[in-house]
Amino acid sequence: MPASPRGQPVGKEDLSKEEAPPSSPDRLFKIVLVGNSAVGKTSFLRRFCEERFAPGLAATVGIDYRVKMVSVDDSSVALQLWDTAGQERYRCITQQFFRKADGVIVMYDVTARQSFLSVRQWLSSVEVSW
Repeated sequence: MPASPRGQPVGKEDLSKEEAPPSSPDRLFKIVLVGNSAVGKTSFLRRFCEERFAPGLAATVGIDYRVKMVSVDDSSVALQLWDTAGQERYRCITQQFFRKADGVIVMYDVTARQSFLSVRQWLSSVEVSW
């Protein structure tokens, strides 16, 4: 079993009360982010989940996800946010994720007209899959 820098097996570290993992959520929602390549899906996700902005990110290959815990009316809600690749060659992979999604966020870049014009195509892809 690999060891962590502290010399303990990975995944077996003792957690203090401040580091204790959160309790399981009351609800889980799967949200898929779609849009053309380079519209800011990954940047948006990093800013929302990690509260930081990292300029100059590489294009997403395939699909990636993050989980954000939020409180809604005294309930714990997990948002499973899926970051998709915007390139045409990954569209068939992206469409498979629409089927089990609770929501889709279609994104575009306000400085790139073509990304806005592509919104209609992204919406059509979502409608076909649902």
